[in-house]
Amino acid sequence: MKRLVVLLALIGLLGSVPIKYAYSLTPLAEKKIKEAKTCVHNVSVQEAKELIKNGSIVLDAREYPEYAAGHIPGAIWAPRGLIDFQAPTWFPDKNKSYLVYCKTGGRGVIVAYELKELGYNNVVNLEDGFNAWEKAGEPVEKGAPEGPGKGMKK
Repeated sequence: MKRLVVLLALIGLLGSVPIKYAYSLTPLAEKKIKEAKTCVHNVSVQEAKELIKNGSIVLDAREYPEYAAGHIPGAIWAPRGLIDFQAPTWFPDKNKSYLVYCKTGGRGVIVAYELKELGYNNVVNLEDGFNAWEKAGEPVEKGAPEGPGKGMKK
């Protein structure tokens, strides 16, 4: 019984740790993010709204469950792990404006950097990612995408 109480208390403690502290970045991830930040322009939520209003293509670099739970309206699911393989197929026009985001900005800036490396000319990252968008009280859509490189199921 004592073990059960201790186990439940431990689970409760671990469950109360904010997600941003539940994992840490590897040195390689930190290096990639640092390098990407030197080459990619970050934009605020207000700047992102203006870009969206002017027709920027919005790319969500998060994982499937994150996208389905909530995303910027009209965002295309473009997971970080596939973008460098599929971007030319999914997004053939390298001169269009692209706004990339993830949860907090790290994956987004890496995807934006990868797009620039692939020759995309007008790519920016949403500073502090989806967290900043939600915190600003901006609208959010929920639902699963049709698939990678595609928008919402109709």
